[in-house]
Amino acid sequence: MLSRVADSLYWLSRYIERAENLARLVEVTRRDSLEIRGASSGESIWRPILFASDLEDEYENAASDDEKNADVGYFVTLSVDNPDSIRRCIALARENARVVRDQISEEMWVELNSIHLYLKSQAAEQDYLQDPDRLFRKIIRFSVVFQGLTASTILHDEGWQFSRLGQFIERTDKTSRILDTLTFTGDEPERSELLSVLRASSSFAAFRKEYVDGVSFRNVASFLLFSQAFPRSVRFCLRRLDETLHAISGVAPGAFSNEAERLTGSALAQINFSSVDEVWSRGLHKSIDDLQVRLNNIGQQIYETYVHLPFEIRNVTRTEGIPLDWRHQQQQQQQQQQQ
Repeated sequence: MLSRVADSLYWLSRYIERAENLARLVEVTRRDSLEIRGASSGESIWRPILFASDLEDEYENAASDDEKNADVGYFVTLSVDNPDSIRRCIALARENARVVRDQISEEMWVELNSIHLYLKSQAAEQDYLQDPDRLFRKIIRFSVVFQGLTASTILHDEGWQFSRLGQFIERTDKTSRILDTLTFTGDEPERSELLSVLRASSSFAAFRKEYVDGVSFRNVASFLLFSQAFPRSVRFCLRRLDETLHAISGVAPGAFSNEAERLTGSALAQINFSSVDEVWSRGLHKSIDDLQVRLNNIGQQIYETYVHLPFEIRNVTRTEGIPLDWRHQQQQQQQQQQQ
């Protein structure tokens, strides 16, 4: 498979997963904000979203330039000034899909193009103001349908495996970031905050089945980090990420042939042989920060192994000093859209 095709399929899947998780997070926070009476409290309830998405600086700059961006929900959902808004994620997903149009099914393209046109339209702006629940339901439903179409309408070959890599590394990232919002103030989170995190990670029903003794900070952290069966837990996603990397390379589980496999195996082993007590003793925020560093390194090594190095072998000119994070992909797609 051409490295550029693998790269586009990886980011196509990753951007769609990101858009869905952001939609859930904004939807839950918006509902919570309606129950807040004080203006200062209403503003502070949105701050953890910026903290979790690492968008605090971008928000401050955008809010000072455009009054609409002062609304954090709008900034995360529809702002063109936010490089990581839902609208921009879907636009970048579509650009990646256009590059690999022959690798995806007609049904996938139709669904993606439809949500892209909707988010660009005035109808999306009106829905955000008048019926935001409809807007977020459309985004979440699109992601679920698109993932189902990906699993059922294309060959389960290398391309499909790269799309799974993007999905699971992004899902691991967002689950950990949503959980990290509970550490934002440094205080013990209230029950309502715990329930919001469970709803934002689509885990409320699954959590209730596994923890019948009730909702507590430790139980929520343990479930989202260590659950063996919940498909959005950190452990579950890391296991799928490890399996997918080995499926691509053909190396037997337990061994590794490249740095991406080694780092993923190490991260999976750490979470397999640790417990919530160890996380508590180190500090939840510190543990999640360490996980974020590991995920960034895994993503970079996937790029180095399957995209950057093959390009060098083919003597394709590359810019020196390639950034170590996903913003490199965004810059590439922005340049393509402007051409």
